[in-house]
Amino acid sequence: MTKYIICLGDGMADHPLESLGNKTPLEVAHTPSIDFISNHGHLGMVDTVPQGFSPGSDVANMGILGFDPAHYYTGRGPIEAASLNVQCNEDDIIFRCNIVSLENDVMADFTADHISSEDSHQLINELNEGFKGTPIRFIAGVSYRHIMIAPASYANLTTVAPHDITDKSVAEFWPHGENQTSFKAIIDQANTILKNSEINKKRAANSTKRANSIWPWSQGRYPQMESFQKKYNKTGGIVTAVDLLKGLGCLVQLETPDVPGATGFIDTNYANKISAAKTILENHDFCYIHIEAPDEAGHMGDPNLKIKAIEDFDTCVVKPMLDYMKENPDTVIMVLPDHPTPCAIKTHTHEPVPFCIYHQNCLTTSGLSYTEKEAATTNVYYPTPWKLLSFFLNQDPNTIN
Repeated sequence: MTKYIICLGDGMADHPLESLGNKTPLEVAHTPSIDFISNHGHLGMVDTVPQGFSPGSDVANMGILGFDPAHYYTGRGPIEAASLNVQCNEDDIIFRCNIVSLENDVMADFTADHISSEDSHQLINELNEGFKGTPIRFIAGVSYRHIMIAPASYANLTTVAPHDITDKSVAEFWPHGENQTSFKAIIDQANTILKNSEINKKRAANSTKRANSIWPWSQGRYPQMESFQKKYNKTGGIVTAVDLLKGLGCLVQLETPDVPGATGFIDTNYANKISAAKTILENHDFCYIHIEAPDEAGHMGDPNLKIKAIEDFDTCVVKPMLDYMKENPDTVIMVLPDHPTPCAIKTHTHEPVPFCIYHQNCLTTSGLSYTEKEAATTNVYYPTPWKLLSFFLNQDPNTIN
C-alpha cells in the first residue's frame, strides 16, 4: 500500500536579505535531505492562498489539505476550537485569542515572549474567574494561543491578526465595527485582570515581557466539512504542536495525536513527532507533519534562527522520512511551506511557494536544489494547492515526472 507523507515547514519561504548576501534563509540553510528530494524528484511552485483571502496558515493549510477555503473557511477561531472540542451554543461566536505583550500601546510581542502553557493557563483561569456569570469565556490552548467565546452580536467585527502588526501602534487595529465599544470594554476588563495577575508581577520582576493584553481575532462559527477519507479516499493523521492544524485534522476526521514535548517553536520534540508520524503510517495511508518553528523565526525577524529552524526541519523531520522510505519503498513524500514569512517584514505574504515531490521511481528529475529561485525556473506551477494535492495523492507514483 502506497504511503503519502507531507512535510510542511510553516512560513519557510522568504525574500533575499542583504544580511545573507542577498540570499534567502532557504538558500543559505544546509538542507541535504530536502535537496535530495528536489534534485531527484519533481520541483515547482504552488499558490497556496486563493485570491481574496489573507495569507494565513489557516487558509493555506486548509487548501494544502485539499479543501477550498471559499467553500469551507469561516475563521481561524472555530478551526482551533475544534481541536479543543469546544462546545458552543448556536448564538456563540468563536475567536482565536492571543495573549500578547503591549508596550506603550505598541504590539511588542504577539507571543508574550513565547509564554509557557503553564503560565498562560493560569492567566486563562483568572480571566474565566473574572468573567464568571457573563457570556464571555476563555479556553486554554498552547503557549500564547487560546480561544474566546462571545455572543453572536460580535460576529461582524473586523479584526486583525496580531502577527501582522508587530512593532506597530495598536490604536487603529483593535476590533472595530458593529458593537465595537462594548467589545473594547470586554478587552479592557480582561487586560485589567492580566495586569493584576501574580504571573505578570513575576514576569516584570524577572524583566520578562508582561502578558498584559488579550487579542481576539478571526472569529466565526464551526465550519461544516466532509472527511478527508470521503474526499480523497485516504485515511491518515496530522502531527503538529499547534491547535490550528489539530483543528483542521479534527474537522476532516484525521488523527491528531498529542505529542509529548511538541511546543510549536525551535525547542519542539522532533523525535516524538517522528514517532507519532510512523505510528499513523502503520495504520493509514497519509501523514501530514507540520513544523511551526520557521514561521515563528520569520515573525521574530531573525534570519539566523530561521536558518536553524530550516536545518532542524531537514535533519530531524525530512531525513527520518527519507530513511522510512528505504524500508517502505512504495512511499511518496512532499516538502513545502504553507506561505512565506519574510524576516524583513515579520509577517506573511501572498505569493507562490516552492514544493518538491519524490518517489524512488521518479521517471524524470529536476536536478535542482530546493530554493524559491530554483523552483521558479522549472515553470511547473499549480494555481491551487488542492490541485497539487490531487496530483500528489492520485498520480501513480511510478509516473511522477
